Amino acid sequence: MERILYFCPDFPQPSGGIKTLYRHVATLNEIGFDAWIVHQKRPFRAVWHGIEAPTLWLSERPQFTPRDILVIPEVMAQVMKQTARFSGERVVIALSWSPTYWNLPPGETWASYGIKRVITKSPLVQNYVRWSMGIEAARINEYVTPARYFYRQEAKRPKICFLTRKERSAAWLQQVLVSKGEPFTSFEWQPLREMNEDEYARNLREATVYVTTNMQEGMNTSVLEAMACGCLVVGYSGVGGSVYMAPDGPSQNCILVENGNVPELGLRLETVLRELASDPGAFSRVTGNGLATAGGYQNPADEADSLRAVFAPLVEAGG
Repeated sequence: MERILYFCPDFPQPSGGIKTLYRHVATLNEIGFDAWIVHQKRPFRAVWHGIEAPTLWLSERPQFTPRDILVIPEVMAQVMKQTARFSGERVVIALSWSPTYWNLPPGETWASYGIKRVITKSPLVQNYVRWSMGIEAARINEYVTPARYFYRQEAKRPKICFLTRKERSAAWLQQVLVSKGEPFTSFEWQPLREMNEDEYARNLREATVYVTTNMQEGMNTSVLEAMACGCLVVGYSGVGGSVYMAPDGPSQNCILVENGNVPELGLRLETVLRELASDPGAFSRVTGNGLATAGGYQNPADEADSLRAVFAPLVEAGG
């Protein structure tokens, strides 16, 4: 059987992109394909997400054949160059729209390295690939597992969660607001860093508010995870999150602030926390809409079917 080989950076910190690569490989195996993660140096594996996936290591010089299908993340442009003469199928998986992750010399595109196929989770990235690379991208549906990301009212307490790996302004806003005293000191402030995914999800299930400050995201999946846990989301769309983040009207599911506008985010967060301190149910309609939004991404069959639609024809053609 043809193998589907997902190249993956040897990156130890929790990352939504790496979780996606592992989950795709695990899902492909579940639906009958022979799929593998390919890391650089043995024995490295990402284990924080708890997803089991068969693994190969380039340091052991595995043999690739023209029947193999190579899946290359957009951050690994060097692998695209190195495999330009590979006679089998190659697919780029584009999870971000940010040019800083695409890392191409001036005047070159993925087509310069013979890339003809792209997959992505984001409608925004899908359109961006078409515009910037001249390549049509197939969309793989996003999936937020309900086994970890779910709402339980009895778990909630006055708690604010935020990420710090890419951007640290939420931690700075914590310092400013806590210096003002009550009601801000009555909230627990929890940075989501150096955690496995079980711990990360538990913190979201406990949180009242999730502050999102990343400015360059393909899907901004952490927002969907927070919504699925019943958090009030306050912050930026990251551009990619604008696909599902509704800032106003009857379907409002978040408190949206212009990307990068830290002063406005601070003011909005202060207002939100004062309202929640006075009335814990002040934003129940917004969080209810968030739960409904996230629920649309919690059917595993959607991701599996979209992966099958992309890879079944390639495997059949290779056979």
